[in-house]
Amino acid sequence: MSEVHVCAILTPAAGKESRLREMLSDLTVKVKQHESDVPKYQLFEQYDSKTGTNVFVVEEIYKNQAALDAHFKTEYFQELGKAIPAEELLAAPLNIMTIKPIAGFASR
Repeated sequence: MSEVHVCAILTPAAGKESRLREMLSDLTVKVKQHESDVPKYQLFEQYDSKTGTNVFVVEEIYKNQAALDAHFKTEYFQELGKAIPAEELLAAPLNIMTIKPIAGFASR
């Protein structure tokens, strides 16, 4: 089985940036603690948006499709999936993309 690369983009609603940052940061800790088949789960924040709304980007690598499927089924991911709409944290739909590297390098 080959690795599965994912990129998730979240656009916070006005005034909800801190709450969304907190929830996503907490998620990264839980993934590190509980999901050994996830070698990379890194949260980024855009810092120079021309619109004034920075977005959050989560770069993820799973050892295989089963690891990604298991991630979506974790209790903490399910809870986050319920909290985001309940707290109206997003200004745009969540964008989760399965991607594949086609050029370049990951590290030196």
